[in-house]
Amino acid sequence: MPGRIAVSPRLEPEEQHAPTHIVPRERIVSIEHPCIVRNFDNGIESLGGEPQLKHALEHKVGDSLLNLEKPMEEPQLGLSLRPHDRFAKKLSSVGVQSRNVLIKVTVPKRTGRKRKRGSDDHFVLHSQTDIPNNGSLTALDLLHSLKDNADDYQVEAIGTVNEIHRFRNLPDFQLRSSDNTTLRDIAKHALNPRYDSIKNLHIDMTPGAAHIGPLTAPPFFIGQAQPYSYAYQQAAGVSITTDAATGTIKTTNKQAPPKKVVIAIAADAPSVPSGPPSNLTSMTPFGSFVERCVADLSALLETRPIMTKRVAQNSLPNYSDTVFKEATQWVSYSFSSGPWRDTLIAYGVDPRSDPKYRIYQTLMFQLDRNAMGVHAAPSTSASKWNRSVRHLSDSSKSHEFTGKAVTNNGKTWQIIDIHDPLLARILATTTLPSTCDVHTNGWYHSGTIAKARTIMRDHMEFLFAGLEPPEAEYEAVALLPDAIGDEDVKGMVPDPSKGARVARLAAAVRGQARMNNKDSRRRVEMEREWRVLKGEIVGEGEGIEEGVRDVVEEEGVGAGAGGQMETVVEEDEG
Repeated sequence: MPGRIAVSPRLEPEEQHAPTHIVPRERIVSIEHPCIVRNFDNGIESLGGEPQLKHALEHKVGDSLLNLEKPMEEPQLGLSLRPHDRFAKKLSSVGVQSRNVLIKVTVPKRTGRKRKRGSDDHFVLHSQTDIPNNGSLTALDLLHSLKDNADDYQVEAIGTVNEIHRFRNLPDFQLRSSDNTTLRDIAKHALNPRYDSIKNLHIDMTPGAAHIGPLTAPPFFIGQAQPYSYAYQQAAGVSITTDAATGTIKTTNKQAPPKKVVIAIAADAPSVPSGPPSNLTSMTPFGSFVERCVADLSALLETRPIMTKRVAQNSLPNYSDTVFKEATQWVSYSFSSGPWRDTLIAYGVDPRSDPKYRIYQTLMFQLDRNAMGVHAAPSTSASKWNRSVRHLSDSSKSHEFTGKAVTNNGKTWQIIDIHDPLLARILATTTLPSTCDVHTNGWYHSGTIAKARTIMRDHMEFLFAGLEPPEAEYEAVALLPDAIGDEDVKGMVPDPSKGARVARLAAAVRGQARMNNKDSRRRVEMEREWRVLKGEIVGEGEGIEEGVRDVVEEEGVGAGAGGQMETVVEEDEG
């Protein structure tokens, strides 16, 4: 049934003031064209022609909300301000729902006769050119006509406008292609859907052709339908200054937070920092929280000079992540790699100088409960590693490994915090190297670290799977020697009666130890090559004569002592 609008109350006929109009139930789609359309053919062509308009009429605004699982396509029109240019980028419409009513207003046709307003003179017939003959009136003309014919016009409701397509965005910038010969040829031949036309497209691809103009750029640079917002403005917190001497323009962000000066030195650095860097800013941007955190961290580092961040988090009160980061740079440094990687080390403490610091070395693992490929019953422990929130530690003992349970808020353990009896016995060995391997093993032999890592990894895999770890197999693997070389064979194979799984664990220990040895040698060679490049030392085969001359002069050997000189050279080369 047709709807009704402007229905007045039930009054007597002589008391009614607003007329009643019948609104037909016709679907009307309104398109707000941003241009004044004087030629309807050009107007329709600018919207993509009849196929594009048909697409918009076949779909309704809001169809995508009818079925969220399989949403339908929203109607969208594309408007080209240059409909005859194939490369012109189009404006995209935005469809909105509405309840407007389309009204048809009919006023008397103008006759062309005029007289002075307010006078009683006779009407004078003017030229017919003053009468619009295009069937369309401007808004101003319509208002004038309504005023002139206050009692002689007709109003008719055509229908309800249920949706409107608007073009409210500005057109995007694009490259003009009319003066580019290459793009003109492409538009002339390739865009014409005929084989003869496409066949005649020839582009000179000769390198360095003299007649080729500037490089052909795409007509538009953004593939999105909506234009880019070019509303640039100066940031409020950025100041621009000019150097008076050089004239260089410099921008400074006044609102940027102070940078964290975190000291992370190389594993083979010649020395360690003895205090915080001199360019640190004041520790008062967060009030007294940073000062309190610095004091607590300093007291904690006096009792334990090397610790992971997780140990510090579990031992300190709840400080925010920002305060914790700010405080660590005042009391500690760290190594970027090596056995003490990712630890907070008190200033002035060099763990490479004394074997007593071996208990603070770290072991890092990356596992999940599916590492064994078994499907055990669900366990109470989490299945994957999660990065914990620094200021919300779930347990004050989460950094300790007892062999009975494993937490998921970290992947790094220090040797001092490993309390599993078997692992603690392996790491308490007295068979230590004479020098520190700063790159991989630290103050342990490669076999000791390999045994601890292999057993602990397998142990955690069983805990994640909710199974009981095989302690007897670990005891057999622990009998492997602490020092394992690349060619060592004796003692490397366990008793065959222990089973195939013990043999696999032993093979993993040997592979881990040899990989650690190889990695240490590779890092030493890389460091030597780097020092040669920097000129700190001479390369192989260089500087022999200078070294021999120094030895000869120091020993007081004359020029006639050729044999002694030759002996020195052979020793130097060997």
